[in-house]
Amino acid sequence: MMDTDILDLLEEIGRTSVARLSPAVMIAGETATARRSAILRAIRGTVLPRRLEFTAANGDCLAIEVNSSRITDVFKVPAGQIPDFETEPRAELIEKLAGLVSDISISPAPLELMSGKPDTALEVDEVGITFSEIENACAAIELPSEPIVSVVPNVEKPVDDCPPAEETPDAATTLAQRFFDASSRFASGRVFVDSAEDTAPLLEGVCKPSEPMYPDQDTLARFVADLAGWDGDSQQEIEDPQLIVMRPTGGKGAGLAVLSDRGQIAVAIHEARKLGSVVNLWTSLQEAEK
Repeated sequence: MMDTDILDLLEEIGRTSVARLSPAVMIAGETATARRSAILRAIRGTVLPRRLEFTAANGDCLAIEVNSSRITDVFKVPAGQIPDFETEPRAELIEKLAGLVSDISISPAPLELMSGKPDTALEVDEVGITFSEIENACAAIELPSEPIVSVVPNVEKPVDDCPPAEETPDAATTLAQRFFDASSRFASGRVFVDSAEDTAPLLEGVCKPSEPMYPDQDTLARFVADLAGWDGDSQQEIEDPQLIVMRPTGGKGAGLAVLSDRGQIAVAIHEARKLGSVVNLWTSLQEAEK
């Protein structure tokens, strides 16, 4: 008797198969979460050795070798170094691969898949990383509901536990101040700078003096100058306020969210998986401004 999983897989293939003129397949999904699920299904459904290349609209590409629903090698990544299957511990490989799958899911849609033959024959002892290991590791990485780029003008509100801006203590404060105050729920460190006022910056958490991410005066001055230059370069295309987010490759480690609004700058350092909290706060603050 055939495994019911195989029967379900064959039924899905038969139901979704359509004729096409291009070797590229469009990965369905309007959100990063939906695209990641589609990528995982493609990995799960790859039985024979294949080289799968997932390419986003901005040119980001993840090229992997898959065999029997296992990732056995990586050839190209959206950013950073390619994982080394021969030297890196299995646990680290699983985390990195899950991060790479999540990174390409976040990249701008549409996402295309090209499937081809591997460049070399698969070695007998190449067991690879199983689909279930990748799937479980991906489940621990939080994704935003929309692709996040350097500047986030408007995004859909994701499901998250961050309180709306109306619940902040003082609704009369500026947008940057409210972002600084409300981000305390998810940030490990915070900085608030008002370049228009001759006041000392506010430093909280890991950004306090003697803490590991304390920014000295020169660093803050360069940072404010860089943001002022950014505002000057982009003011014709994008109006204040602006949210700038930086996320580490692989989805692990500290992320950085910067809200710049007419000379006031609020910085929140947070776990990368808390990106949804940042986006949710940004959305609620914008809604409160309307």
